[in-house]
Amino acid sequence: MGLEIAFWILSIVTITAALAVVWLSNIFRAALCLILCFLAVAAIFVTLRADFLAAVHTRIYVGAIAILIILAVMT
Repeated sequence: MGLEIAFWILSIVTITAALAVVWLSNIFRAALCLILCFLAVAAIFVTLRADFLAAVHTRIYVGAIAILIILAVMT
């Protein structure tokens, strides 16, 4: 029961963060919402007991792509 509640809460967070990425005009805040969206998707993988996918998703998307976006925005 607890995993189902966590799944639905993380789903709402993911959808909200994805919509914020589209709607925000400040590109830095949009990049931060994108990182939140990626982390929430990785947490959804954890609730589905797909730990390897969560680790790969976190390392590739949050660790690499989102940091590159922020560095590109900051320069």
